[in-house]
Amino acid sequence: MTHEKDESHLDRTLKGYQEIRMDDEGKRELHGKVMESVSQPEKRQQRRWDMRPVVSFMLAGLLLVVGGYFLANELVFTDDTEKSMTVEEENDTEAVAGGVTPYTSLEKATSAKLGSEVHIPFHADVPLQTAYIIDDGYTLDDEQFKGDPVAAAFVYSTLEADDEEGKSEELSKLSSSTELIYGEFLLNDKHMVSLNILNGETSHIDSINHNLIGEEKTIAGKTVYYSHRKESIPDTFRISLRVNEDVYAFYFNAERVSESYAYAFVEKSLKQMEE
Repeated sequence: MTHEKDESHLDRTLKGYQEIRMDDEGKRELHGKVMESVSQPEKRQQRRWDMRPVVSFMLAGLLLVVGGYFLANELVFTDDTEKSMTVEEENDTEAVAGGVTPYTSLEKATSAKLGSEVHIPFHADVPLQTAYIIDDGYTLDDEQFKGDPVAAAFVYSTLEADDEEGKSEELSKLSSSTELIYGEFLLNDKHMVSLNILNGETSHIDSINHNLIGEEKTIAGKTVYYSHRKESIPDTFRISLRVNEDVYAFYFNAERVSESYAYAFVEKSLKQMEE
């Protein structure tokens, strides 16, 4: 029944429209309003869809800003990490720039005492703790006679002397035959690296030859002599070479450093001496 009533109402409405009499101007006005009512929903729909590119653009911009922030932080963090991992190498480079190291003044003083040009290697990971001059002396009727300086010794270590160390009998004997010019004496078991520089003119030929015995190897383009001295206390690696007329003998505590460390230490030292 409802459907039939609706159709009767629709028929009556249409018939009513058909009975309307309009001139040409009225028809144009009616047509314009009908077309306007039809086009408005289309315009609203078009505006709604046109907003999508704008919203997408805004979201892309936001993601770019946020992503750029995190990317920048990541790059800064990575850069800081790389710098922290190379700080030791940078310290080595800066310290030997122009041939100047923390030991430059000591080099000049030692060279004047030994009567030969002395090069003291600098290593950021292990500091120089002790430096002393060894004289060519002898004992006659319990009396000691001091001769000319024949060698200079340098001790590198990450361990320092303590209060009891200076009172040891071993160091007392050493100090009576040497001139301490830097730091404090250390017991042998605290040594990490020792460097003995023998003056080629004043040192006895036997001492020079003794320090040049070993297996020949090449480090930084130089011929060196390597030996593993297991009979010494402590167990020691020795790497020695001639520098002009002098002899440089590096001694490494095998209980504290590896053989590869010894080679790397000598290589870096020789490169510094060439600058």
